[in-house]
Amino acid sequence: MGDHLTLDTITVKGKLELDPADEPYRTAGSSAYLSSEHIERFRGTSVGDFLSGIPGVMNADSRNSGAVDVNIRGMQGQGRVPVLVDGATQETTVWQGYNGATPRTYIDPDFIGSVSIEKGISSAADATGATGGVVRATVIGVDDILLPGKTYGIRLKGGLTTNSSPVPAAGTNGGWDSLATNLRVYGGVLPPDDAVFYSDGMRRPPLLKPTGGSGSVVVATTTDYIDFVAGYVRRVNGNYHAGKHGGGGAHLVAKRNPRFGDLEVGNGGLSDYRAGEEILNTSLDNKSWMLKTTVKIEPSQRLELGYRRYLSYYGHLLSSRLFGAPYQSWLSSIDLDTYTARYRWTPQDNNFVDLKIDAYLSAVESRINVLDLDHSWDGSGSIRPTVKTFYPFFQWTDSKRWGARASNTSRFSTDVGDLLLRYGGAFVREDTGLPSGVDRDYYAWTLGGDTPRQGRREEVSGFATVEWQPVKWITASASTRYSQFITLDNHFTRTSTFKRKDGGWSPLFSLMVEPRDGLQLYTKFGRAVRAPSIFESLTGSSFYYSVEENQLKLERARNLEIGANFVKNDAWLSGDKLRIHAAYFDNHIDDYLTRAGIARERPEMPGRYRESLGRVNLDYAEMRGLEASLNYDTGRFLVGIGWNHYTHVMFCARKGVLKPTEPRCLAGGLPHSYSLQQVPPKNTITLQLGARLLQEKLEIGSRASYIGSRFAPGFGSRIGMGGVQPSRWKPYTLVDVYSTYKLNDNVSFDLAIDNLTDRYYMDALNAAQMPAPGRTIRGNVTIKF
Repeated sequence: MGDHLTLDTITVKGKLELDPADEPYRTAGSSAYLSSEHIERFRGTSVGDFLSGIPGVMNADSRNSGAVDVNIRGMQGQGRVPVLVDGATQETTVWQGYNGATPRTYIDPDFIGSVSIEKGISSAADATGATGGVVRATVIGVDDILLPGKTYGIRLKGGLTTNSSPVPAAGTNGGWDSLATNLRVYGGVLPPDDAVFYSDGMRRPPLLKPTGGSGSVVVATTTDYIDFVAGYVRRVNGNYHAGKHGGGGAHLVAKRNPRFGDLEVGNGGLSDYRAGEEILNTSLDNKSWMLKTTVKIEPSQRLELGYRRYLSYYGHLLSSRLFGAPYQSWLSSIDLDTYTARYRWTPQDNNFVDLKIDAYLSAVESRINVLDLDHSWDGSGSIRPTVKTFYPFFQWTDSKRWGARASNTSRFSTDVGDLLLRYGGAFVREDTGLPSGVDRDYYAWTLGGDTPRQGRREEVSGFATVEWQPVKWITASASTRYSQFITLDNHFTRTSTFKRKDGGWSPLFSLMVEPRDGLQLYTKFGRAVRAPSIFESLTGSSFYYSVEENQLKLERARNLEIGANFVKNDAWLSGDKLRIHAAYFDNHIDDYLTRAGIARERPEMPGRYRESLGRVNLDYAEMRGLEASLNYDTGRFLVGIGWNHYTHVMFCARKGVLKPTEPRCLAGGLPHSYSLQQVPPKNTITLQLGARLLQEKLEIGSRASYIGSRFAPGFGSRIGMGGVQPSRWKPYTLVDVYSTYKLNDNVSFDLAIDNLTDRYYMDALNAAQMPAPGRTIRGNVTIKF
């Protein structure tokens, strides 16, 4: 028993698991990573709020959709920044009446496991046409649900929110009554508020009263052969209320009529809504389901099958209808089914095979229900109209998008260094039109519905990437992609199918050097082509200049980025972490695709022009700027700083496209163009401070975000002439506070206050002039067992 056996040294080898939060500080490019904890902490009121605080990244038109529409470095819309959820994309574009169109993607935050954001042109298999960047969301899996050592488990999550009111009846008015703005100011005295404002929306609930909430249940199990996750979420919230402070709310002012010289009543606010008022058409009533199964064929092979359904009834009003008396419309709906299949084969001791195959199908039925409102007077001389006439207006669209992509990675060790070869291809097809079983003539002529685009679009691409590391501190990469697309336009007004076809190359190069451990310097240059989206390709609302007359070219983006990363552990204290990233970016897009008022000379009146709204390739668009981020974490305290600054933005049309009286180039966007709503703020700054207390069971913190003024003013056109109005806001600073308390491994509590100072503000990049939510308290409890 006393004998001892001495063994030789045993070396244990394992794969080093890198923190995904460090990935943005280790790559030749700019990116971001959001954990589920971050998403929970900053999820806000609207779905896209979790994207706030990331340098160069903003969610557009957050308040009038309940969806995600991402702007990265001034690039936005129509596939420029695809949002993929477990590899699937389902972007749906909604026409906003005279005021443009907004692409939308839908997902419930309770089902998001993590989000990674790649900025700029990408060589990845899923980045065909992505001229601005890619957002990749991962749906929760067994690791997000199961407690350590458990093979099955349940996660229950429930939450309450404040600052909302029940949805009023359709046709309820609110805010400023623009029909009463013909009131005159006599003797310098303004009329009483109730002559110009509707008062029903001023009954804001008490600060601590719960008025909305959510609940979800997710079950998970794992065995040696299969992982399984299933979940359900229900989320309900009424119309939120705007903040009370900051001076931006609608209020009466005296304005001099430029034509007659007399004083009239005017609105001195940023929108038609007053401080603290209920903002109509901002409610949501969502249900969401998910299933995910991973079959472990063998240690090196896995097949993941997934299904998600998203059903939402939400407030929406065409943003063009907001240029008048605001009113409550009917609720709109989105019904989304997504099917995914993902296969991975990574055999051990084989450097030549690392195979990934993804396939997906997204089926979206979108129904925009707009209550058009007309007024008339009874002849009594009343200020307010006494008769309301309601006109229904529908957009009912059924869209299906299915795609597949495959890629393989092979690695080689040679006398001149390590080589990595990645290659593959992708295919996607989109079909859009009225839902099956809906009679087109009845829908269009009897119900007054807007006839949707009818047709299909296909795109196929192939790519190859070579990465060479001659020595440990130098990495060079070169890639190329060829993509080809075809669209078939089957709109009911045309006698035959109109076909469009084109293709092009997208090369990308990068070089990264690491002169010392933890310090990386890089440069990245690439070109990418983007074909017209299905919305841009087919005949429909918003484009009245026919596709036959206006042959579009591919959009060709050129991107240069120069940057640096610095990563250091134990920088000043034992166990601390310091992460720094800085970059300069230069986007130049030839043949930038957008809408414009195309000028055509009148044959009967030489020298006079008329405008037709149509698709158009601009001469070019440009966005240049700087970004920087710093994160420092001692374990007990953390600080994060993010900054983005644009030095140049410009949109230029070709000579002869616009009317001779209009400028060809404008930094704030061109007349009638969607670019008017995509010009970002010149500066954004975010500061986050946090502390972990009580043996790290409690984390508290605060984030302050400054959103500066629009880079340049935007000059809109008359709404009645089909003009897009520029997004409009004033600089604002938001303060959010949060806390998380982990009672034990099973129970945790989250409490957050968004917009702590209750500021009245308009979101940057808004398409609809709707104030953002005021002070809102969110509380959540999560139970795992």
